[in-house]
Amino acid sequence: MNNQGKRIKRKMYGIKGILCLLLMLLLAACGGQTEGTSSSAAGSNGSSGTTEGKSDSPQGVTDSEILVGFVGPQTGATAIYDSNRKAIESYFKYVNENGGVDGRTLKLIAYDNQGEPAKTVQAVKRLVEQDKVFAMVGNTGSSANLAVLDYYKKTGIPVIMAGTGNGQLVNPPVPNVLGISVINYSIEARLLLDYAVNQADAKTIAIAYQNDELGKEGLEAIKEAIGNYPDVEIVEEVNFLQTDVEFSSQAQKIQKAKPDAVIVLSTPNPAANLKKALHRIGADDIAYVVTSVGGNDTNLFELAGEDVWNGTISAATIPIPGGDDDSESLKLFVERFGADYPKEPLIGVSQSGWGSAEVFVEGLKRAGDNLDWPSFLETFYTFDNWQDSIYAGISFSEDNHYGVTSLYMTEAKDGKIESTSVIMTVDPKTGEVTSE
Repeated sequence: MNNQGKRIKRKMYGIKGILCLLLMLLLAACGGQTEGTSSSAAGSNGSSGTTEGKSDSPQGVTDSEILVGFVGPQTGATAIYDSNRKAIESYFKYVNENGGVDGRTLKLIAYDNQGEPAKTVQAVKRLVEQDKVFAMVGNTGSSANLAVLDYYKKTGIPVIMAGTGNGQLVNPPVPNVLGISVINYSIEARLLLDYAVNQADAKTIAIAYQNDELGKEGLEAIKEAIGNYPDVEIVEEVNFLQTDVEFSSQAQKIQKAKPDAVIVLSTPNPAANLKKALHRIGADDIAYVVTSVGGNDTNLFELAGEDVWNGTISAATIPIPGGDDDSESLKLFVERFGADYPKEPLIGVSQSGWGSAEVFVEGLKRAGDNLDWPSFLETFYTFDNWQDSIYAGISFSEDNHYGVTSLYMTEAKDGKIESTSVIMTVDPKTGEVTSE
């Protein structure tokens, strides 16, 4: 073909391209939509939560079903936290067997993030934009939740009882983020310090903290509060990663500093590995005080060894099962979760998952048929020390999105975790502590 013929052919292709473009613009003007695309799952700034094409139906809700999302580690270094998901599923199963909520069954769609923030972002977007869940409950992990906090805000998706104690999720309050499933790390750290000083008679304290949001938040709180104890000093600080398994250097630094107590701001595996390292060098005379997320779990007897873990002091936000005054909720948890997952521990993460599901379902019940996002979220402000869940008490207000503000201390004894003190409640606004 000569050059003139080639130019004519290219010109024809150009005309065809222009005609195709005009046709696409015409279809768009007439309201046509390309197959496979959909409008934003969140609606306008997430305020309505309506499913496309059903302006009268909230996203993820039909006459017979409510879709609920969950993201947390099922595999990887923090797979121990999968008890959270299992407990939520167990409670949903119980609710469904008893008629659901206003005749609607609950369906949990759960994705494994392996504890990684990047995978959390992908999973949360999939739940909101593709699965179109109505809300999320119990999403697990501090770094994981913080990685999607801006997305939570942007979409308006209800996020109830996030599986963390990080205060950045709820302070300042975010309208659609209500509740953290364990007590805030800052509040807890202050109470751990008070316990170490006033109950363990510690004058010198070491702090071992996980080098992430969990550990850093607690560390700063202790440093701020230590001034309230003029005769007490911090003699050593060591840090570690959640995935670390070797703690010899940290243990040696702590032993050299000769503290009366070490406060461990950690998840379970590092807490177990650090105490094993201290045990190996004979540093067993140091009071070992651990956060609720890191210590209040019978799995630690296996992770650290029973002889090693015995004597550990930990915070707890939920009563230990088996007492004479167990609530009806706690008894139901032991019966149903124990039957559904007989190999899972009945103390620790599983309790938080069950309690988170209870709070979520109570919110659904209070909302009734009016399940658009704003109305559903508004119902949580009616929780005023609600005590019909596994938690000691749940409260919300426009100024308080923490939900959980109560804890008590426990001690590991002979393969069991036993309560050592009364329930203490913190007012997150004033910092005042009251005891029952």
